[in-house]
Amino acid sequence: MSMNIYNVSGNADKSTTELNGHFIHSLLLIDVLIRMKSDEADKNKLIQVCKDKYSGNEPQLAVVREFECDYKSRKVIWWYTRDAFLYSMLNKALRVQNTELLLLLRFVIHDIYQELKKHQCQNPVRVYRYQTMYADELNTIKQSIGQFISINSFFSTTADRDVALKFSNHSMISNDLHRILFDIKADPRIAKSKPFADISSLSYFSQESEILFMIGCIFRLTSIYWDDNEQIWIIQMLLAEDDDNNLKTLFNQLKAEYGGGEEEVDLKSFGDVLQHMGKYDSAEKIYYGLRKKYSNNDSSYSQLCFSFGMLNKERKDFDRSLQWFQKALSKKIRTNPNDLVYIGGLHSCIANIHTEKHDFNEAMECYNKAMDCYKRANATNHPDMASWYHGVARIYSARKEYSDALTYYERSLSIQEQHLHANHPDMAINHIGIGDVRHSMGDYQLAMHHYRKSLDIRMKSLPPQHQDIALSNKKIGLIYESVNNLKEALEYYNKAAIIYRESSPPQRSNMVEIEKDIERVMSKLK
Repeated sequence: MSMNIYNVSGNADKSTTELNGHFIHSLLLIDVLIRMKSDEADKNKLIQVCKDKYSGNEPQLAVVREFECDYKSRKVIWWYTRDAFLYSMLNKALRVQNTELLLLLRFVIHDIYQELKKHQCQNPVRVYRYQTMYADELNTIKQSIGQFISINSFFSTTADRDVALKFSNHSMISNDLHRILFDIKADPRIAKSKPFADISSLSYFSQESEILFMIGCIFRLTSIYWDDNEQIWIIQMLLAEDDDNNLKTLFNQLKAEYGGGEEEVDLKSFGDVLQHMGKYDSAEKIYYGLRKKYSNNDSSYSQLCFSFGMLNKERKDFDRSLQWFQKALSKKIRTNPNDLVYIGGLHSCIANIHTEKHDFNEAMECYNKAMDCYKRANATNHPDMASWYHGVARIYSARKEYSDALTYYERSLSIQEQHLHANHPDMAINHIGIGDVRHSMGDYQLAMHHYRKSLDIRMKSLPPQHQDIALSNKKIGLIYESVNNLKEALEYYNKAAIIYRESSPPQRSNMVEIEKDIERVMSKLK
C-alpha cells in the first residue's frame, strides 16, 4: 500500500514533515487525472501496451482481447476486481507514480471514480483491512497519531473483521515485517470527502463484501495499539473531510495556479503538475506532444510556450528558456493584447532570465516594461507584483546594493503573505533571496534563519527529491562553512548531493557545484 502522511503540527520531526510535499502533490496528481478528458485513443494505446507486455502469455492476452471488445464504463469495477492485468497494472502505476502509464489508464480511474460516486455508501460504516507492514513504515505511523494519511491507490476493505483477519493466517512475519489490521470508521455524511462504496454487486467476485475507497481518500490516524490476543497491530482511522487538514488552502492555490482550477483539464495541466514535482522529462514529453496539436494562432499556445520556458529555466538552460518566453510574449500580444497583467508577467520572466545571464541592464529594461503593463492595467497591487519586486531585488543584490535589495525582497514577501498560504513554495524564494543578502553582509545568524525558513517551507510543499530542497540544504551548508562549522557544513552539502544525484534527470551543473563544495570542506577537515 502506498500512502503519504501530512503532519499538521509545526514542530514535527523532520522525517514526517518531509512527507508533506509528497502528500499534497500526490493529491494534485490524482485530482488532475480525475478531471482529465480521455478518448478512444487512450484505450487503444493501453491495449497495445498490454499486448506488448504479455506477448507470449496467451491466458493474459485472451483477457486483454476481451477487454478490448467488451469494456464499458459501467463495468469498470468488474474489470478492476478481476484477477487480471488491469488490477496489477493500475495499482503498480499508482504506487510508483508511472505517469506515462497513468495517463493511458486515466479513463479507468475516471470511470471508477464515477461508479463510486454513483454507488456511494449512504450510512456510516466500520471496515477493516489486513496487510503486512515493514518496521520503518510502522514506526512512522506510530509517530503520526493525530495526523492525516492519504492512500495513493484504490483502498479495498471489508465490513467483516473476521474475513480481514483470515488473510493474516497466510502471512509470514519477521522482526522487520509486522501484521497490521486497519480499523476504519467512515461517515458518508461528511461533506467533500472522496467517494467510497459497497461494490459487492459490481465486483467480479460478487459473493465478497467489499467496500472500496477512492484514490486520495484522507483519513485521520486516531490510535495504534498491539492486540495481544490476535497478535496483531491495530491501526484505527477516521475518514476525514478533504477540508479538514490545514493544507486545503495551499492545495487550492496550487490547483488554481497549475492544476487547472475546478474545470475539466487537459494534458497541459497534467504536465504542469509534473513539472512542479520536478519530473521534467515527463513534463517535456507531454508539452512536445501538445505542441504538435496546438495551432500557432491558438491562444493556448502562448501558455504552452510559457510552460516550456519555465521547464528550461528549472533546467538552467537559460538560452532556450529565453526563446520560449519571448515566443510566449509575441503570441500573447498577437492573440490577446489587452491581457496586460499576463503580458507584464512574461516581461518579468524574460527579465529574470537576463538576470540569470548577468545581463542586468537588459533585465532592468524588461522589468520597466513589466511595470508599465501593471500600471496600465491598474494592477500595481496584483499578486504577480511579488515576482516583479523579487526580480528587481536580485539585480540590486548582484550590484551589491544590499539595502535596496532587502527593501525589495521584503516588499515581495509582504505581497506574498497577503495572498499565499504560509507554506506556498514561492514564499521560500524570497527567504532564499533575503538569506543571500544577509550572507553577503556577513550577518550569518539572520541568513541562517531565512535559509532554514526556506527549507521548512519546501519540505512541506514539495516532493522530497525536488532540487529546490537541495538548494536550501546547500545554502545552510554555506553558512556553516562560513562560520567554520565544517562537520555541519558537510552534512548539509551531502544532503543536497543526495537529492541532486537522485533527481530525474540529474542536473550536471548542480552536481559539479555541490561536489566542489564537498571537496573544499573535506580538504579543510584534513
